[in-house]
Amino acid sequence: MTDLSKPHYGIFSLSNVPPWNTHNEVVQKAIEQIQVADKLGFEEAWVAEHNGRRYGIVTSAQLLLAAAAASTTRIRLGSGVSRLPMHHPLRLAEEYAYVDQLSNGRLNFGIGKAYDRLEFQAYGIPESERDERYEEVFEIVMQAWRTGKVKYQGKHYQVPGPGDVADEIELFPEVHQKPTPPVFVMVSASEESLRMAARRGFAFVLGQRPTRDDVSRLVEVYREEGRAAGHSFDSIDENIARSSQLKAIHVADDREQAIAEYHEGYMWYVGVLTNRAKVGLGIDQLTFEEYLERKALILGSADDVAQELADFHRHTGLGGLVAWFDAGSQPQDQVLRSMTAFAEKVRPQL
Repeated sequence: MTDLSKPHYGIFSLSNVPPWNTHNEVVQKAIEQIQVADKLGFEEAWVAEHNGRRYGIVTSAQLLLAAAAASTTRIRLGSGVSRLPMHHPLRLAEEYAYVDQLSNGRLNFGIGKAYDRLEFQAYGIPESERDERYEEVFEIVMQAWRTGKVKYQGKHYQVPGPGDVADEIELFPEVHQKPTPPVFVMVSASEESLRMAARRGFAFVLGQRPTRDDVSRLVEVYREEGRAAGHSFDSIDENIARSSQLKAIHVADDREQAIAEYHEGYMWYVGVLTNRAKVGLGIDQLTFEEYLERKALILGSADDVAQELADFHRHTGLGGLVAWFDAGSQPQDQVLRSMTAFAEKVRPQL
């Protein structure tokens, strides 16, 4: 398990497909990055899922996590996120239980509601049902993992469905981690998601958008909500130590080189991301310099990055950071070089 007395670091995989990469290259890059992270001593690898969008071609995080589980030995493997309303709950419980067994208990179950109208439309799921489906899916998955069986009759899901074969369904395989794999709530912008995590006693991972001052405030919101729900100071502190924020990271010989290397891929990614405003998500695009000023990404020499991370942990109180070395599908040799520099030159300073 992660030593919570020290900062902990993960990597993030979104599997972007810019014009300069093929689908096969992107798929192979993601697996190699997780394998290298495992060897370098990163504690976690988080995998996102999307559909119908060039900026993320992994439609079910459990597919990539299963491949990673079979080719790594130590690193914890997390869904960042599993979009609960997009999946049948029993199948989701079964597939993630399999990943937990395949990895010998290295699964982190990161959950989210999904937010892209196109993704709901693609699967024929009414966006208006998002919150209700999220709650029902989560309840069924937890019931399956905790008890080894499911009997649930909800508004959107009935397990088992109509028929005379069985009145409950047994879960195969069972989870390796008992009573369940650790749950993390992924928080992009909704403070209510953070409050839900605090009430239920779950750790969290914040998206890139909150500034350091925002994160500090959100950590205090989490503390207050956790205490109001009856959780102990120690358990709240432990969850905050286990929690992280996502940041784009690039380590080079100096800041100028880091900016020159990272600029094209990152700006392609945020440009494609901004296109989501066309479907009502209203995301503004900034200049590269503005992203740097807001510390949405951390670039520079090993010393520069180490100083920024030390300030980050001190200012926010979070114990972890999820490093996105590949935002915009950067050249693989550059990504692996940056990951190695992070592990060998940045971490020893923290």
